[in-house]
Parts: sequence; C-alpha cells; structure tokens
Amino acid sequence: MKRWSKVLLASRTDSEKAINMAKKVYEMLVSEGVETLIERELSWKLNMDKGVYIKYADVEAIIVIGGDGTILKVANDVKDKGTPILAINAGTIGFLSELDSNEMEKVLGILRGEYFLKECTRIKVSMKELPVKDQLIEKVEESVYPVSDALNEIAIITSVPSKVVNLVVKKDGNEILSGRGDGLIISTTTGSTAYSLSAGGPIVDPELDVFIITPLSPLNLIQRSIIVPTNSKIEVKVCEDGADALIAIDGRSYIHAPAGTILLIEKSEFTTKFIRLKERRFYEKLKKRMSREL
Repeated sequence: MKRWSKVLLASRTDSEKAINMAKKVYEMLVSEGVETLIERELSWKLNMDKGVYIKYADVEAIIVIGGDGTILKVANDVKDKGTPILAINAGTIGFLSELDSNEMEKVLGILRGEYFLKECTRIKVSMKELPVKDQLIEKVEESVYPVSDALNEIAIITSVPSKVVNLVVKKDGNEILSGRGDGLIISTTTGSTAYSLSAGGPIVDPELDVFIITPLSPLNLIQRSIIVPTNSKIEVKVCEDGADALIAIDGRSYIHAPAGTILLIEKSEFTTKFIRLKERRFYEKLKKRMSREL
C-alpha cells in the first residue's frame, strides 16, 4: 500500500493514558516527516494550536487512540469520505482496534505502507411511514425519510422502561418476527461482538456479509436471533398498541419513533475502512476477550 504523507491524529480526551499515547504517536509521525493534523479537542490537551474538526480534515488516513466508543465516533464522522482509520486501543477490549498500547512501534511499518484495508459494511435506518398525526403534510405517495447509519448496530428500544414495545419485523415483505419486549437489535458482523452479543446474539465471522436481528427481552421466550443477508429489505413496525420507540445509533444518538412508525433498515451506501496489519486477527481478539471475562 502507499506511504502516507498527511494524517490526522485523534484520541479519547478524558483519558490520561490515551493522551500520553497520542503524544508518542505524534512524535513518531513528525520524526518520519509525515504532515500531522491534530483533532481539535486533542490539540487543546496537547497545548497545540490549530486543531481541526475530523469531518473537515483532508487527509490520507486517521490514527485514533481510545476504546471502541471513540473509534465509532470517528468512523461516523468520516463515513461519507471513506478515510481509512488506524485504531490503537487505549480502552479495555478494543474489538475495533488493530494495535494495543504496547504495539505502537508498529505504526512505523504502517507509515511505510505495510498494511491492507478492511472495508466494513454499515447499516442505515429510515422512517418509511409516520403516524398521520406526525406527518407535516398530506402524504401523496410513499416517502422515505433518512435517519442515520451505524457501523455496529441499530437498536429499536422502548422509550418507556416500564412499558414494552410491540414490533413486527418483515424481511423482503415476509413477516419473520413479531411480539412484545424491550425491543430489538439489528447489527452488522462488526457489531456482532458488541450490544448484540450481550443480548444473547451470536458471534459472526466478519468476513460474512450479513445482518443479525436479535430480540431484546422478548415476552415470547422462544424468539431467537435471525441472520439475514445484507441485501435484505428489513421493515420494522412500531405497533400502535405498545410504547413509542427510540432508535439508538451505535449507542450514541437517539431518535424518537412514535407508535405507528414503520422503519426501513438496509445496507448503507457508505462503508468504514480500517487499516489492518494481518488477516484473521478477529479470533485473536475474541480469544483475548473471552479469557478476560472468565
């Protein structure tokens, strides 16, 4: 792969460990003659001038230091640009990261082009239909209102913790799940080891191009996860005889979906590109996570 000449450095800014790691990486980059921009909040922590917003940075790659939450935020900020991301773990598990804190010297090899790109599917949600009382104008034809997209998952959850939400799920027009509960998660393979896994969903090899639909605390105890191809058109109706729902995008932003709303979930036109050193590191990280939790 090509050698970098201009990169952006970003980091979790409420962690002294992450900030110190960022200082070391910055020194490496400068010593290699790489033009290095600093994300705005990180620049304040490092007492540097002219920090930049991630969304507007015109660079060849982004190096981000932090946990999965920090990485998800950066991935969302650059989703329309497709800027490659090198993630260095300064958190706990770091499923999305490529390097651990004791591997920062490997950045030098990556700078010289010793890497490959892994392109990850994103998932998007739109409001296909709103309750009549929430429509601003008379609906003449079916419209789709884009909401957002995610790298890990889209969760459709009850907006009232003491009330269940009633959902009906269709795939390509055919009903595949229905019932009451706390909601459901629709995740990518990247997100199969995140919220979906903690809710009882399966671990799915990231080489597979599928979505995982996992009910959250269903009242029907026989309901289990369903795996569907990413070219599926998934519709979720928030039924009128249950609570309103919230749409959670990678656990970071929440959108209200009133009872009666029909949501359309499908593969996003955007992808996230991660910088990788070697193939199949997924199972190394999985083994490490499981050993920590035993």
